[in-house]
Amino acid sequence: MLLRLAMRNVFRARARSAITVGALFFGVAMSLLLSALVMGVGESLVAETIESRVGAIQVHRAGYFEKRDRQPLVFNIARDAELEKKLRATPNVKGITPRITFSGLLTNGSRGAISVITAIEPESVDAALPRVNMYLDGTPLLPTDRNGAHVGLELSRALDLKPGVPLMLQAQGLGGRDNALDLEPRGVLSGQNPLEGKRAVTVPLAFAQSLLGMEGKVTEYVVAIKDVEQLDATSAALKATLGSEYEVQTWEELRPSLRDMRLFQRVILGGVSLVFLIIALFGVANTLLMSVLERTKEIGTLLAVGMTRSMVARLFMLEAFLQAVIGASAGLAVALLVVTLARNGGGFTVSMGAGQGFFKVMPTLLPAVPFIVVISTCLGSVLAALSPALRAARMRPVEALSSV
Repeated sequence: MLLRLAMRNVFRARARSAITVGALFFGVAMSLLLSALVMGVGESLVAETIESRVGAIQVHRAGYFEKRDRQPLVFNIARDAELEKKLRATPNVKGITPRITFSGLLTNGSRGAISVITAIEPESVDAALPRVNMYLDGTPLLPTDRNGAHVGLELSRALDLKPGVPLMLQAQGLGGRDNALDLEPRGVLSGQNPLEGKRAVTVPLAFAQSLLGMEGKVTEYVVAIKDVEQLDATSAALKATLGSEYEVQTWEELRPSLRDMRLFQRVILGGVSLVFLIIALFGVANTLLMSVLERTKEIGTLLAVGMTRSMVARLFMLEAFLQAVIGASAGLAVALLVVTLARNGGGFTVSMGAGQGFFKVMPTLLPAVPFIVVISTCLGSVLAALSPALRAARMRPVEALSSV
């Protein structure tokens, strides 16, 4: 009986109900859309970092991580088919690629700059870093390319890089000997952040091995995984497989600033979403309070014909719950539709700044977010209706019926 009466009251007072439902719709829709956008930015940054530069997991010789800034080449790994077989056989591992990371002086004959060089193996890099050429303006490095190079945008500007003008890379190799070899620019990497773009250079692995005297050796293996949710489990499995001779770091350990930024985004997102919901719930409480004041005689009549005070309170709370269900459902439907259309359309393109190219943002809603927002809205609406409902229940029938 209460449910039928509550539904009748909700649809009878259409203007009042529309205000409440509209406030809840706005709160839920904005919370979900904001969540999808912020989560999309965070997840896109993480995916771009994992799939283009860092990788999900990196494997080094024990001691490398602590002394990588002083002696990165000393803690090298001899390429071994058995080791690579162990890496590939680890559950959840999708692909691996060897690399050498070192520093050197890049010059164009008249000016030079200290650079951070990453040597990749062109034939296997796509297996672990499928988006390594995502922001490349030029031609990719090929397995037959012995001395090609990709240069960061800011670094190319500093060296006044021009097509066809060779570069020379000078570096201290294994054992402390200096060596220098010529490079031919193949393109410019415009997607890095400004700091990386000022120093980043990518060369073929064979070139770096020849320059550094590290034939058959690398400094790290980059590991791609199938399910990023199993990151920690995969890292633990690799540690158990490789033993104490090697150290295994996840992208969260290698890029703690990115991990902290994503966590901070989620905290801020939760706070902003809470503000939207509170605004909507204040609207619910205000509308129900006005409803109690406008329906004084109706409430007196209900009490006079035998409805208990608890039933009157439950009636108003049930009306608030029904309005919350309608508003939250509509907000959820619109938010899911917008997110789906945006994802099917390839996401949003965001500028990374002047000369830094563009960044793709794919709106992302975690499965638990819609559930949490809708449930919180419905429970919050019932709690917001508590005070008006109690006020209605405390009315005296005689006074309510005699009110103007």
